[in-house]
Amino acid sequence: MSDSINNTSYQLDDLVVERCVEIHEFEEGSPRASFNGLVEDAPRTNTSVVNGLSQQLIYQINLIVPNALVSFDDLDVKLGDAAYPFVPPTAKLGLQKAIERRGVTLVVNSAYRTLAQQMLLFNAKKRGENPNPVAAPGKSNHQSGLAVDIEDREGWLPFLQGTGWERLGGDPPHIDYRGQGARDLRQETILAFQQLWNKNHPNEKIYEDGDWGPKTESALNRSPATGFNIAPWDDKPRILRLSKPLMEGADVLKLQKKLQAAGFAISAADGVFGPGTDKAVKEFQKQKNLTADGLVGSRTLELMA
Repeated sequence: MSDSINNTSYQLDDLVVERCVEIHEFEEGSPRASFNGLVEDAPRTNTSVVNGLSQQLIYQINLIVPNALVSFDDLDVKLGDAAYPFVPPTAKLGLQKAIERRGVTLVVNSAYRTLAQQMLLFNAKKRGENPNPVAAPGKSNHQSGLAVDIEDREGWLPFLQGTGWERLGGDPPHIDYRGQGARDLRQETILAFQQLWNKNHPNEKIYEDGDWGPKTESALNRSPATGFNIAPWDDKPRILRLSKPLMEGADVLKLQKKLQAAGFAISAADGVFGPGTDKAVKEFQKQKNLTADGLVGSRTLELMA
């Protein structure tokens, strides 16, 4: 792995080329909340089963590099079941320009792939369940934060010109961002996990060096798919909202219980921010004369206390 990965230049010089179409087929299926067990025991039919841990990893990356990854799920996009719509801010602007130029919905099969998701794919490869090339965690450019797989790539390329997004030869759905602000986040992807592991396992720490090795691999396989007990947003709360993949975690569960205590109907307090929770939040915001946008920030939480 490149030692210069922490600068602000584009760095993708040691990648394993994966067949994204086959990986999409592996990832697709009914979206669901996380598997209630360890990563090594998680079913490997859909990488959304590590959703809880994946969300913690993305949040931790943004603590390491503020605003490194922003969501583009507010654009006119249709997302695959396991697609995390996160790219650098300038890369999002490029996608927005292309969508506005073409005037149609952009179908995204995959974008940022978390270390936990890549571990599932890698485990399936090692166990003979997936015959296609799969990079070791931290080696795929989908961990760089600069890769997106889209449908009808050739139709989109004219509208992507000048936005910083370019085709990756030999991989039909794949585009990489090489424009201004491109930063390879593969090392931070690994570092984010190492930091979270150590925070939750003070007596079994691993090196926080951003390198992939056997101790990091073992720790990741032994991590809960639902995420760690000590979450990265415990000290700096995240804004909760309806998103895809759905937000989940102890902070969502706490919100749901507060809504129930305030008399708002939620079918199940399950720690997953779904449409029912979104509806209850908006009803609460209307009652409190707040903007009913479904975004649960500090003001909404303050009035809910």
